[in-house]
Parts: sequence; C-alpha cells; structure tokens
Amino acid sequence: MSVNTFIHPDHHGTAERSKFGYHTTDHPNFDKFQNMLSAIGAWIAGAAVIALALITLIEIGMREFFGSPLGWNISLTEKYLLPLIAFFGLVTAYRTGSHIAVQSLFGMFNKRVQKIVLIIIHTIVLISLIFMFLGGWNETAMAFSMGHATLPGMADLPTPDWTYRVIVPIAAIMCGLIAAIDLFRELVTPWHRPFTDYDPGEDEV
Repeated sequence: MSVNTFIHPDHHGTAERSKFGYHTTDHPNFDKFQNMLSAIGAWIAGAAVIALALITLIEIGMREFFGSPLGWNISLTEKYLLPLIAFFGLVTAYRTGSHIAVQSLFGMFNKRVQKIVLIIIHTIVLISLIFMFLGGWNETAMAFSMGHATLPGMADLPTPDWTYRVIVPIAAIMCGLIAAIDLFRELVTPWHRPFTDYDPGEDEV
C-alpha cells in the first residue's frame, strides 16, 4: 500500500489523498467530479497568485528604474487577483479539508452522531453558498444591465464591473456542487457511520 493511502478508522474502504481531494472506493465517480472542480479552482487561484507576484515585480521595476509606476496594478489586484485567489481557493480548500476543522471534538461522537453532524454541516455550507451565489449573481446582473464601468483616464482598469463581480457566483456554484454531493452521499447511504468524513486518520506505510 502506498504512503498516500490511508485507512479510515472503523470504515470499510480506503481513501487515497490526491492533490485536489480524495479518491475512495465508496463513490469514485463523485470523487472524480469533485476533484475536477477542486483542480479547476486550484489552477485558477494558483495562476492568480503567480500573476500577482509578477505584476508586483514589474511594478517595483517600473517605479525604481523608470520612475513610471503602472498605476492600474492596484485595481487589477483588488478587483480580480485577490478575489480569484480567495474564492476559487475556497473551492479547493473545502474539498481537500485545508480549512479549519475541530476534529478533536468531532471524534468524540459515535459514528451515528458524526453522520448527523456532517449532514447539518453540509446543509449549512450549502445554504450559505446558495446565498453567496444569489448575492453575487444579483450584483453581476445589476452591473451588466446598467453598464457599470470605470471611467476612461482613471487609474482603475477600464473594464466592465460585471467581469470581476461574476467571480463570486461562479466560485459559489463550484463549491456548492461539492457540498451538495457530500450532502447527497450522506442522505442516501446507511446511517451507521458517516460516508463523507474525508479525514484520513492513520497513515498506512
């Protein structure tokens, strides 16, 4: 068994941790789809991080050696790069379990209670993401319909406002699909244990 394969305590199957999530024997097709969404989020957020570093380097060079700062770099960072990093990074963080989790408290419950707790958690997360999508979509639709854009000649990028507001609803859909699949899996599987507890537990080397 490889070093990346873990045994779920008291579970029947194994889970293999990947770069963008987990592979299990319980629901491999769902895993592939969720990992794909996680990978897309990771690549987008990663590209934004690289772009942020490059633009910062270029800005320093232009300011120090040519005395001509870019000007639009702050607008690009605030409107596009940071939201891309935060919201698409959220997709990957949720799928891979890289967020804050109180595992010590969760582990104190028996398996049936853990399943109920996970159903409640998945439901709260899904509802929150639905509201995030609706709010982001309303802002995007309003900006698009009213033609909001930065006036020419200003330091901000002269791009339509909807092009950066749409980041939130897209990321919310992706993360919401991951949460919805987890909720569905818990609802349709037996109630003697949780089926979406992706905490790997003990290493098998």
